[in-house]
Amino acid sequence: MSETRVYPDRGSLAGGLAEQVASELNKAIKKRGRATLAVPGGKTPREFLAALSEQDVEWESVSVILTDERFVPERSDRSNARVVKELLLQNKAEDANFYPYYREVERVEDALPMIAIDLEEVLPIDVCILGMGVDMHTASLFPGAENIEEAVGLWAPHVMVMYEPTLPEARLTLTAPVLERARKAHILIFGEEKKKALREAQKIGLVEDAPIRVILNRARATSIHYAD
Repeated sequence: MSETRVYPDRGSLAGGLAEQVASELNKAIKKRGRATLAVPGGKTPREFLAALSEQDVEWESVSVILTDERFVPERSDRSNARVVKELLLQNKAEDANFYPYYREVERVEDALPMIAIDLEEVLPIDVCILGMGVDMHTASLFPGAENIEEAVGLWAPHVMVMYEPTLPEARLTLTAPVLERARKAHILIFGEEKKKALREAQKIGLVEDAPIRVILNRARATSIHYAD
């Protein structure tokens, strides 16, 4: 179940969504004393993250986690944690509690138990922000990844390592059960190409072929935010 909101431009989307997310976080804090926010990295959410950092939220009561991460050090330009620290954990949001995923370990799989401990402290997600690729992936749930069926399955662990032949490094991603249980979910869509991909994903089909269906098909409402 989803609803779509169309904005005149990307700046309007960033500002409008930032205000909505801030309101949702404040309501969660008022109700439960704390809130968990899940955000993506990459290019699409950058303006939104910066706008959100200026919102009036009791940020010291907010835990920020990533929907997914490239397993690279934070000094890397490809690090999603770096994007979050540079754009969101600034201004009024500098006191938010951030849980990055990268660890100095020999194998990416060795980081999973440590990440799982952190996630146990902050789940479920109160507000989840997701992007979508033209291949209909979301987070690092990629169609064609060798373990995608497990990652979108009912009994998947909170976080998994994803390998996909076209990617230069391993990815860590929240799995379908975690994303589905988010109390509020928002999908950011920019441009005609992704709008066409979204329409395709909204058709009946297998989740592993279009992993964004994890969110589109969930029982709770999902908001889609679109701008050219």
